[in-house]
Amino acid sequence: MTAMTDAEKAQFVLGVYFRTQAAIEKYMGAEQLPEWTEYMAGITAESTRKRLPDPTDQAHSLLDGLASMLDVYGSDYTATENDGTKHLEVRRCGIYDYRERVQKQGVELTLKRPCEFCVDFRYRTAKSLGATLSHELAERGCSWTCAPQDSATTS
Repeated sequence: MTAMTDAEKAQFVLGVYFRTQAAIEKYMGAEQLPEWTEYMAGITAESTRKRLPDPTDQAHSLLDGLASMLDVYGSDYTATENDGTKHLEVRRCGIYDYRERVQKQGVELTLKRPCEFCVDFRYRTAKSLGATLSHELAERGCSWTCAPQDSATTS
């Protein structure tokens, strides 16, 4: 038996992750998916607060995490920061390409676009962290802006 290369290991892990998420979406169904998203956002926010005590770092982690996922899928994007606000410009979301490949291999997809989970998850996590988040979707890309909530606007 030949050992897997690092690239093969990465693709294997990616496949397991993707198929698990697709199965959860199918099992939960579109109407119950917000419940799953809220649960995942709560876990993510809690672990973020423990790992990063600074609210600016917490806010930035919303887009840093997305950027990491985009890297895994071979996406084309840039991330910048200006005056405490993080920006992420996704020119080509590799998750779309990956979804098309695995769908041809028989993976059943519940959501029409990966954005349906991604956007809801990011906003729910941002709300839990007290971060300000905005986005715009494009055909196979998006742009995001995130900052810690201004303490003057919080009550």
